[in-house]
Amino acid sequence: MTKEISRYDVACRALAEAKTLEEIKDVSDKASAIQEYARRAKNKTLEIDAAELRMRAERKLGEILKNTKKNVGAKGSKVTGSKQEPVRDKTPTLSALGIDKKLSSRAQKLANQVTEKFEENISKWRSHAQKENERVSTTQLLRGDWYQMSETPEWETPQWLFDILDKEFHFTVDVCASEQNHKCEKYYSKADDGLKQEWTGVCWMNPPYGREIKEWMQKAREAEGATIVCLVPARPDTEWWWENCIQGEIRFIRGRLQWPGSDTAAPFPSAVIVLSKKHKEKVVWWDVKGEAK
Repeated sequence: MTKEISRYDVACRALAEAKTLEEIKDVSDKASAIQEYARRAKNKTLEIDAAELRMRAERKLGEILKNTKKNVGAKGSKVTGSKQEPVRDKTPTLSALGIDKKLSSRAQKLANQVTEKFEENISKWRSHAQKENERVSTTQLLRGDWYQMSETPEWETPQWLFDILDKEFHFTVDVCASEQNHKCEKYYSKADDGLKQEWTGVCWMNPPYGREIKEWMQKAREAEGATIVCLVPARPDTEWWWENCIQGEIRFIRGRLQWPGSDTAAPFPSAVIVLSKKHKEKVVWWDVKGEAK
């Protein structure tokens, strides 16, 4: 671990001096490696420090991408900083640098945050990430909305999955959302407190995944006359699951979802729970990704 801390210090200095995409991407990659090592070693402090370094590197990366007038890294262009210089020799493209569309988008979103807001979000993010069982996630910082900050924070519904379910159910309200991640025109945010609202019609719910999930699932089960479709972690070993989920239609999703803004697949399997008088107790093994193709 001492070696990793030393690598972290070197990476911090390197980021301060980095000026090109290659240099910044190298720092980001090193920070990611340190973050993963720290996670496995259960050193939460180093994991959070490395994650913050990676996000700062990505923000710096985004600033260069934003300031580039043309398509950065296009064939025949050399990336040196915020400028493109025409060259005839082989030059690095974004793909060659390991910068895919997802990273490019995330980096530019970080760069779009004004410095004061970014630093404020960093502070809030660190506070939440330091909680026991809190997963370190870049998505939190991108959101700037702390409604679902809990054990597994801000797992935003993949749009493709919502679209498939919306085509089937025709949702009228998103009962647990924010201004940034709501899936329906009508939605309840933190200010509205969805738990205090009357749920009617056909409701979509992607609840907080921490301890409070029990309250949301209980309300979904008890909603009279409404149809509640829930995206939740597949955790049949828990009390909230047995008390609420098994009374509805359970669709175990094949594989693991990848959340918007995340670099990797979720660390847990997911399930869709349909709770209504029209849907009886049922278990479905759902190859939804196959349907999406």
